[in-house]
Amino acid sequence: MQKIKNFFLRVGHFIKKHKWSILLIGAALLVGGFFVWDSYSAQNGSLLSLVVDEEKEPELLAAPLSGIMVGESVVERRPIAIVVENHPDARPQSGLLMADMVFETLAEGGITRFLAIYHSQTPKEVGPVRSARPYFVEWADSFDALYAHVGGSDEGLALINRLSVADINQFAFGNFFWRDNTRYAPHNVYTTLDKIYSAAKTRNYALTQDNLKPYSFKEEAKEEERPEAQKFTVNFNYSFAPTYTYSKDCNCYLRSILGQKHLDSSGKQLSAKNVIVAFSDMGQQIVRGTGYTVIDTDDSGTAYFYIDGIKQVGKWSRAVGEQIKFYDAEGQAVALNPGTTWIDVVPEGTSVK
Repeated sequence: MQKIKNFFLRVGHFIKKHKWSILLIGAALLVGGFFVWDSYSAQNGSLLSLVVDEEKEPELLAAPLSGIMVGESVVERRPIAIVVENHPDARPQSGLLMADMVFETLAEGGITRFLAIYHSQTPKEVGPVRSARPYFVEWADSFDALYAHVGGSDEGLALINRLSVADINQFAFGNFFWRDNTRYAPHNVYTTLDKIYSAAKTRNYALTQDNLKPYSFKEEAKEEERPEAQKFTVNFNYSFAPTYTYSKDCNCYLRSILGQKHLDSSGKQLSAKNVIVAFSDMGQQIVRGTGYTVIDTDDSGTAYFYIDGIKQVGKWSRAVGEQIKFYDAEGQAVALNPGTTWIDVVPEGTSVK
């Protein structure tokens, strides 16, 4: 017991004698320990943040023209509008399956032609590309799109200049288009969205935008709420009368022409999540002996909406320079299903049954 007391006395005496040295050593240990802890925390914090960043999924936004969920960079890119022909020798076309919107209307000789608007999806190729018409120019301009085509009518080309459209005419941008040697001209001109963006760079056209007006989108009808069948034909004329057959499985409308499936070059049948038939005042203008279609695009009119296997009746409306809009019978914006929307613009009185 006495030995233990003597030990603690010696320790106390040592501490008393060397107290300043002990305090300095203790302080040094505390400071050193702090820096070690801080460095360890910072490293672990960085590693943790890296793990969180790697696991964090990129934010997705609804694309304004299709409602498809995409990244912010896709939402901000400038749309591309491409004229695609529908002559029988142009079928099967490429790229229509992945358009956000497809306008179909009459060109010369009763043949319909398409204006495909691309924004949220990127097809492998698009074509055959054909010539500009005033109504296609007006629709493309309303989306502030890069406008790709092969030549055009005098009125269409003049309107491009008058509206200062971001024009990508194959006649001036030949290197950004190609001809498919397995088809004969003029049904063989193709391009890609990347080529159109590259062409735009050479003219310093803007490649991004922030002014697209989003359409209204909704959740698709549940399968048990979908009807078994719906089918209708848009009678542009006898030879160009597309039929849309509703499929409950895909909640989409499958497109046929004269009883034959209308196929994409991939072999898939063309389809749309929404089909709109817009009735407009249309006529013809004779230029050097050729009759060109004239469409009043800056107006309003009756529209049929085919969504979820159900037909609604409402109207379409478009002011000069603005995107086309769609309203139901109560005057509310029509809610579309996310995906491709086909818009068949037909003369007033056209049979749809």
